[in-house]
Amino acid sequence: MSQRVVLVTGSTDGIGRQTARQLAAGGMKVIVHGRSKAKVDAAVAALRDELPGADFEAVSFDLGTVAGVRRGVEHLLKLAPKLHVLVNNAGIFAAERAMTEDGVEATFAVNYLGAFALTELLMPRLIESAAGGPPSRVICVASVAHTRGRIHFDDLSLSSAWTSYAAYAQSKLANVMHAITLGERLDPKQVVAYSLHPGVVNTKLLRQGFGPVQGLAPDAGAKTSVMLAGAESVDHPTGSYFSDGVAAQPASTARDVPTRGQLWDVSVNLAKLS
Repeated sequence: MSQRVVLVTGSTDGIGRQTARQLAAGGMKVIVHGRSKAKVDAAVAALRDELPGADFEAVSFDLGTVAGVRRGVEHLLKLAPKLHVLVNNAGIFAAERAMTEDGVEATFAVNYLGAFALTELLMPRLIESAAGGPPSRVICVASVAHTRGRIHFDDLSLSSAWTSYAAYAQSKLANVMHAITLGERLDPKQVVAYSLHPGVVNTKLLRQGFGPVQGLAPDAGAKTSVMLAGAESVDHPTGSYFSDGVAAQPASTARDVPTRGQLWDVSVNLAKLS
């Protein structure tokens, strides 16, 4: 089998960096992503030192804006003639409410909408890359916090009820819903989609959002993403949700068909894909 190519968003530190490292160690070509070019270049240089002979590429763009995602996709399509796996890993836990240039609350924009736009714009490349081989994969790194989330369609930016956790939980619920809907919309012979809770992991996001909480090491937190992205065969039904490496039932809200349909339509509009 020819070398498989994976893009891991938010992979300059934390779970994303460990996901990139482990997938490269397993023989995949890994595209490391971050918002800052300097930080991405430093991460790739360090990874190459740690894994001599491993295949890394670097890409930097802002997932928080539609224009940033479009610029990133333009670069990626030139950089990667083949793309077999997209790991939507990047995420933030905001200390205060902020709005992007697109008029979208920043947590929702970075954690969900940017990933939605990136997935849709890269979908033709993912489908093409599956020809003659196993299906390509989209993996959405969500959180158990999705079980406490709600999609506030009347106020997605939470202008009247914003808290760090409410914004985070809403975005993570959207991640799970995204994977389930992709599983229904796509031919599983071409592309499969999964979402996951990586466990409570000792990362910058955990410290920013929850304080001095004891968590797993990032290499352990990466195990589910690595399992789903790195396996040569597809062993789980598309749309599945995983909690700490084991297939699990997501929240009933995530499975609600009308709500997922409404979220899809709103997302297409916000991402300016219609």
